[in-house]
Amino acid sequence: MTRTLSYILIALLLAAPALAQDPIRIEGPEQSRLNNKLPDGGLPPVVGVRNFQVFRASRAAPELTDGQGFTYNHHVDIACWAGWLYVAWDNGQKDEDTWPAREVYSTSTDGVSWTRPAELFPMGLSNPLRMYFYHAPNGRMLAIAARRVVRGKMTNATQGGVVVRELLADHTLGPVYTLIKSPAAQTGPPFFFFSNDPVFAQACGQLLADHTFLEQQDRGALLNDQRMKPYEDAAPDFGKAFCFFHRKDGELVGICKKGWVVRSLDNGLTWSPATKLQKFTAGTAKEWIQRTGDGRFAWAHDPFPVDRFPLAVLGGDDGITFRDMRIVHGEVPRQRYAGLDKNIGPQYVRGISEWNTDGSRTDRAMWLAYSVSKEDIWVSRIPIPLESEGTGWNFYVPKWADVSAAGSDADALRLEDYDPYDYARADRVFPPRPRLTAQFDLVAEHLGPRDLEIELWGEFNDARPARIVLNPNGNVEVAGTGAARYSVGQWIKFQINADANSDEFDVSINGAAAKHFKFADQTDSLDRLVFRTGQYRLLPIRGDEVPAGSDRPTESSEYLLRGVTIR
Repeated sequence: MTRTLSYILIALLLAAPALAQDPIRIEGPEQSRLNNKLPDGGLPPVVGVRNFQVFRASRAAPELTDGQGFTYNHHVDIACWAGWLYVAWDNGQKDEDTWPAREVYSTSTDGVSWTRPAELFPMGLSNPLRMYFYHAPNGRMLAIAARRVVRGKMTNATQGGVVVRELLADHTLGPVYTLIKSPAAQTGPPFFFFSNDPVFAQACGQLLADHTFLEQQDRGALLNDQRMKPYEDAAPDFGKAFCFFHRKDGELVGICKKGWVVRSLDNGLTWSPATKLQKFTAGTAKEWIQRTGDGRFAWAHDPFPVDRFPLAVLGGDDGITFRDMRIVHGEVPRQRYAGLDKNIGPQYVRGISEWNTDGSRTDRAMWLAYSVSKEDIWVSRIPIPLESEGTGWNFYVPKWADVSAAGSDADALRLEDYDPYDYARADRVFPPRPRLTAQFDLVAEHLGPRDLEIELWGEFNDARPARIVLNPNGNVEVAGTGAARYSVGQWIKFQINADANSDEFDVSINGAAAKHFKFADQTDSLDRLVFRTGQYRLLPIRGDEVPAGSDRPTESSEYLLRGVTIR
């Protein structure tokens, strides 16, 4: 029996039970509890997640952003090279896939602080791809993008070629070459085989031979007649934005938009028929599955079929069954600028795959990159192993705000905010419980135009039963009632006793007699103490642009926090 015939028989056997059971499955009650009216879907977070904004768009302050004031930022990829993190994306003036636009990148040594974007390729030469980085088997790291051949609206028909250059060991960029010629491009950079560096040319050849890597571009467009056979029979929505991973048993699996899945027993030489997931409602956002540093698997996705929020993650042991859906990025700030096809929310997520890392980072974390509302670029650091319950700090850190350690105390934090349309947020996450006592000390270092809000949260559906607000005018309010006064430089000691069984809590400020309050929202258990430099927000109104000139840094609000205990 030939190898091809054997594979066909095995594929048929695999496909038959898939009609009854999806080849990739989600277990647990979380899907049924999702609430699409809430930016985090009403789900609890992964413990210890840190969200950092790589790039913040602004028309009013281009000198602080990209030097252009471009407000469309999307099509993200992330890589690890020579100890640094690289994030690349499409930086456009206003609308999706519309000139003027360029491919840019930013780097970081720690994932917290990111450089201002620089051009990955000269503007006018490139268009976005689904992926920008390839670590070749010979050790070289390549950057690629589609070849731009028109200055108008980009379509699949107007990009077919690919340009390439090397990311050098000193983190500079090598010369630009043509990797795949576009029939529409009459002129362009020289072909890679004219390079005087034979190892670079070898790396380019290795990329071209890696069909699985190239298959990530929509419908195998870069492979022409060498693309995978399931395209011939699958539906028109098959094959967009593929993510590939090797599951525990060694089988290669690909998942793309709309929940289409293919599998290969021979590392991508041949593929099973395309299967559409039946028990998981996938939409047009990207799916991302990867093996994590502990040998397990993580699936990052937007769980609603239309909306692209929240960004959630599930864990699994074998790459087949996933569970414990938890939030990675549950914030949807106001979309500040209108534009063509600008969906709201964290979307088009990609992680560091086996194709775009040299293995030089050893931190026990999973890194994800994505755009928020096709406007700003973010990364998330997720500790490995994934923790659905436990104790830790979760941070949400915009570019024009900060959450960082303050001094030697591990639980001492500094929160600063000078963003007119976003806020800094720090959550002390702990295992769910019906009763607790929370203590902490707080001082205002500088009073800007916004509140500091402190809340206890319930485990599901964004119940916020206990609330304390420090107003810029010096008032401390508890449950909407004036409770004390404070001033800049004055430390304030808080103690909160909360009981979900009685729906009551009391607050003591600086040792004064406790005042009693009813819960604002009912909940069975509490799992977070939230510190936020702004008012709680639901989903934004779409298409409502901010006033011209207003989107620039404001006067800073700054607070120090220490001695946080939950018991």
